[in-house]
Amino acid sequence: MKKRSPKKITYKNLEKYTFKYLEKYAATEFQLRNILKRKIIKTSFFFQTKPDDYIHFIEDILTKFKKIGLINDITFSENRALNLVKRGFSKRKILINLKQKGIVDRIANQGINNLKKFFFNFELASGLIYAKKKKIVSFNKKKGFEESKKSLIQMSRAGFTYDIAKKIINLNNEREFLELEKYANDGDV
Repeated sequence: MKKRSPKKITYKNLEKYTFKYLEKYAATEFQLRNILKRKIIKTSFFFQTKPDDYIHFIEDILTKFKKIGLINDITFSENRALNLVKRGFSKRKILINLKQKGIVDRIANQGINNLKKFFFNFELASGLIYAKKKKIVSFNKKKGFEESKKSLIQMSRAGFTYDIAKKIINLNNEREFLELEKYANDGDV
């Protein structure tokens, strides 16, 4: 099968590429800037041109897309933080993940604070999800000291505080787990 050759870099082609990329994936301004730079460098290498001749297109496209609302780091961080909590990530891991995506601290903290709309205690809810997913809580047998210690270490490596990890590990039965889950989500006991 013959490999397709890239199209020449023009403002319109780069803009089209950006639209198609954003249709498939959510991206931050930082990520999109890097993706477009790589695209320009790769295409410039193919056509033996200078990438510096096309780099100025990136800022124009990013400005246009921010104005339209297709790129919004605040919305991205709020949605990403919510998705990560539902996957069992701790507050620390969420913050690290957002920083890796190029989100500044102020916006990352705003995204994390937005979680209070959805959870009474999002870190406890996330810890319960993590414990269920990693089978840290099991009600069939009583845990010994060593097993509890291993579970505590596993929870702390995942970024959860000692209090949350201890609360989850010391659950005795499924009813207590469900009550704690209800408390973490709604604040009701």
